[in-house]
Amino acid sequence: MAELSIRPTDIPGLLVIHLGLQPNDDGWFKEGWHRAKMTSLGLPDFDPVQYNVTHVVNRGTTRGFLAEPWDRIVGMERGRAFGAWVDLREGEHFGRTFTVELHPGIAVFVPRGVATAHQTLEDDSTYTYLLEQHWTPEGRSRAGAVDLFDPALGIEWPIPRARAVVAHRDTLNPPLALATPMAPRRTLVAGTETPLGRAILAELPHADGITTAELAPRAASSVDLSAYDVLLSAHGDVATGTPDSPQRPDPWHQAAERFQRLADVARRHRMRLVHLTSDPIFERAAPIHGDDAVLSMDSARGRALAAGELIASTVPRALIIRTGWVMGRTESFVEHMAVAARRGTSPTVIRDRHGRLTFADQLVAAINHLLDLGAATGTYNVTGDGKIVSWFDVAQRVFQLSGADTSLVRGVPAPEDDDPGDGGVLALDRLKEAGFRPGNAWLQIADHLPRPAEQPRPLDVSAAATMGGSEVGRTKPFKVLFVCTANICRSAYADVVARGRAVPGLEFSSAGTHALVGEGIDPPMAGHVSSGDTSAHQARQLTRDLVTDTDLILTMAADHRRWILDEWPMLGRKAFVIGHAARVLAQLPPEVTLEGLVDYLWSHRSSEVGDDVADPYRRGPEAAATAARQIDANLDVIVDSLERLGAKKEEHR
Repeated sequence: MAELSIRPTDIPGLLVIHLGLQPNDDGWFKEGWHRAKMTSLGLPDFDPVQYNVTHVVNRGTTRGFLAEPWDRIVGMERGRAFGAWVDLREGEHFGRTFTVELHPGIAVFVPRGVATAHQTLEDDSTYTYLLEQHWTPEGRSRAGAVDLFDPALGIEWPIPRARAVVAHRDTLNPPLALATPMAPRRTLVAGTETPLGRAILAELPHADGITTAELAPRAASSVDLSAYDVLLSAHGDVATGTPDSPQRPDPWHQAAERFQRLADVARRHRMRLVHLTSDPIFERAAPIHGDDAVLSMDSARGRALAAGELIASTVPRALIIRTGWVMGRTESFVEHMAVAARRGTSPTVIRDRHGRLTFADQLVAAINHLLDLGAATGTYNVTGDGKIVSWFDVAQRVFQLSGADTSLVRGVPAPEDDDPGDGGVLALDRLKEAGFRPGNAWLQIADHLPRPAEQPRPLDVSAAATMGGSEVGRTKPFKVLFVCTANICRSAYADVVARGRAVPGLEFSSAGTHALVGEGIDPPMAGHVSSGDTSAHQARQLTRDLVTDTDLILTMAADHRRWILDEWPMLGRKAFVIGHAARVLAQLPPEVTLEGLVDYLWSHRSSEVGDDVADPYRRGPEAAATAARQIDANLDVIVDSLERLGAKKEEHR
């Protein structure tokens, strides 16, 4: 009697499974799937969630090559086939091939990124596929492909091309020389509805972000997880250092339910879970806390943190990262103090809590180091290194570096109900033993102050000369400025689309409150532009000169408008959320003129839930499509209204 066995191939991870077919009086028997036996023989811990069956009527049918973004087992229930595989993963094995004859006694484990093809050798053959991810259109769109008959592959098909039956879609696959290698799986950051999640995501340019609600069992739309091998749980606040903004934790049972959901996702999809515990609270007071220090259970926040760590520890290979005083690019204590210093205001900060700052870029660098190292599961303290300071010390240092009066900073005791040990001082011995040396956070404050705004561009002399000649007397264009955060998604899309309409008398531009200066429009958003030149866009920083020079500012969300009002209060009366502007312009009275439009919008300012355009950055294709549809709908109203008002103005000249 044949025994179940598994043998490797020249393609790393591609395994041939001899299923031990057992003939009997009725036909035959086999164990098509036996997790315990197969994993003991070297198969990865495969956890199939979908079973597909394909029946092929005609001999000679040839399909492939297709490299799907999930592991699978290809087998047969009936007939025979010639199976072929090509490695399309990035790396030295790219283009390597393997072939074997398939029949009910032979199956093949195909890892993600290895392309499969098969040629049916008998009429009425039946193929089976076990998938470790549910098939999704998003996953299929990431599949790689290569030409079945590319001579570079050297595949000797039993039935030559002239007699093979090939689907039209498979004839369109590129040769190996033009095939796109499949990139490794990426990191998914869960918790982007919170400041901690946003701070982490901003430092991971190749990661994607998601809210924890989107991973709920009854979420509005399912999330395709086949592109990810690391789930970074970053749900939480960032410490503020001010007495009037306490952290408000969820009840521990709600936090436990959320963390259990993330742990289940990581476990089910064999993702490595990285769980962040921000600003931990410890059971015992100590000058410094080691990686094994016990969390306090005396407060709601402490119980929520402890529940998260306990649940994360049940996931194989999980990393629990304890950190404190996290400073992201935005929404951070350092940024707030820099703004206060620039404005000459007097902030009130806590003077009797001590710790070390942790800049988000350093935190992410440490996490990446541990992942690349394959670090052992367990708890790691990760903060900045160097001098232990108070929030008062940090605020004064920011004022000093900003050239402001440090005496404006007022220090006060922490509120009585503040969790003791907030931030704390964490020992970094285990992290350093793993080979990572955090930077000196105290010395790095200067490097993490907000960048100065982009300087205004010099006047184009040739344009100025033109204005002195034939252009004199022309009506000055009505300038509209779109604003979002980075100026690569929402405001960039609105700018390109509005320019594409080429309305005489209207001039459109865009900028970001925290722009990724020089970057082009984000590809997911660019893909939705039906008319307009996406290649010309370059992100730029919002400046006072831009605000002064524009007639109407349309922000993508209320927080961008608040930023402008805070930064330039006297100029903020021309800034409105795009959805609000569209609502008002849709019912504009006939007596309103282009010159009086801004005053009319100001006197009719209001807010509704649907006014904001949600940030689609790194949130998947559906988020980009939703943002594009919403912006398009608003622009239809706004641009048409402005065009009518401009035409009316010309009629009365």
